[in-house]
Amino acid sequence: MKEINTEILIVGAGYAGIAAAKKLYAAGKDFIILEARDRIGGRTLTENLTSGPSVDMGAKWVGPTQHLVWEWIKESQTETYETYEQGKNLLKFKDKISSYTGTIPKIDPISLIDLGMAIHRMNKLSEQISISEPWNHPKAKEYDAMTLATWMDKHIWTAKAKHLFEIGIQTVFAAEAAEISLLFALFYFKSGDNMDTLISIKNGAQQSILKGGTQGLAKKIAAPWMEKIQLNEPLLTLVQHETGIVATSANLRITANKCILSIPPVLINSIVFDPPLPQQKAQLYQRMPMGAAMKVYLIYPSPFWREMGYSGQIVSDEYPLKVTFDVGHTDSDRGVLLVFVEGNDARNFIELEEDVRQKMILERVVKIFGHQAVQPLQYVDKCWTEEVYSRGCYTGLMGPNTLTQFGHQIRAPFKHVHFAGTETAEKWNGYLDGAISSGYRAASEVLE
Repeated sequence: MKEINTEILIVGAGYAGIAAAKKLYAAGKDFIILEARDRIGGRTLTENLTSGPSVDMGAKWVGPTQHLVWEWIKESQTETYETYEQGKNLLKFKDKISSYTGTIPKIDPISLIDLGMAIHRMNKLSEQISISEPWNHPKAKEYDAMTLATWMDKHIWTAKAKHLFEIGIQTVFAAEAAEISLLFALFYFKSGDNMDTLISIKNGAQQSILKGGTQGLAKKIAAPWMEKIQLNEPLLTLVQHETGIVATSANLRITANKCILSIPPVLINSIVFDPPLPQQKAQLYQRMPMGAAMKVYLIYPSPFWREMGYSGQIVSDEYPLKVTFDVGHTDSDRGVLLVFVEGNDARNFIELEEDVRQKMILERVVKIFGHQAVQPLQYVDKCWTEEVYSRGCYTGLMGPNTLTQFGHQIRAPFKHVHFAGTETAEKWNGYLDGAISSGYRAASEVLE
């Protein structure tokens, strides 16, 4: 077993770990990054397809208020382009297809008012939540005791509005409304500005796409210290003593003064700690399952829907296709249609054989776009619940009675161990920007 001595051990080479390393590198500190995967980037993964385009199989978009990611984009001179949204969007509901523009589908006036009021109420409630201490809200226990689905049952009256709201929730959380506490949902919306921002393209979380992908940005930022990253080395044990830590993987024994853990909460309990994690911290991690997200790309010879006057955005009530986006570059000759399958849909869909999945997706797209959708150049999909070192996407979620009982533990250090990762972020929790801010915070704690 190889012995390594360093000042600081960072566990995880996703955006949070890279952000922590960036700060420590600038401060002249000695560090090592231990990464379980055979690559860096965490929940970002950019693949160059045989049909031509490169696509993000993991985290993709950057919104205008995600300032830390934009700093990295500018620093690395990475080019971006806007998500295509010219033309009409399409809504398929109960076998009827209609077109609309903007974020909210064109539905009957009563359902439209109902949906608009629900989003407005959600925004008003989330405004009152502290992103640093959501558990201190006067009604925190009341909100945390109920699921988001319970709130929807009380406040959304029409079936169509409820269904569309649920699709919005699946798109934001990659989970079902019944899995998430209302307090956690309010915190999450406030963390990302508001619900409108999280479901929107223009001035929203889905506005900009990086040329070369989000994993490409991580590689550029990590380039100065790439030799400090040890790949294929999952952390097995972490022993703490009076002056530091000793960490082991299958091939390495690392002695350090401090440790920054920047992996998803669901994976932390797989590490053997000595002494054990404080019981409330361990209990928190037992209660933070990952969302379930599956991304499907259909690559066509050209974005034929644009010529038909459509944006490529579909909202549908038919499993497994609920939401699609055109994510191709405006100047590209290829059509790149991204289909999201999320929550229980993703958990069920991944159980099917790939040829069955492809057939089902294509049937749904052909129903909406016609015969031109029959023959894509390439079909590719990715299910993050199968990723051993993520166990899901986009982020760790909290069900009822978790945030109020255990939330105060999310950023709390444990002796020489500090905790990063997008789940620990106050602003843009669950997003790349939140991952970066969490890495910077953990590095600051260590430097202090």
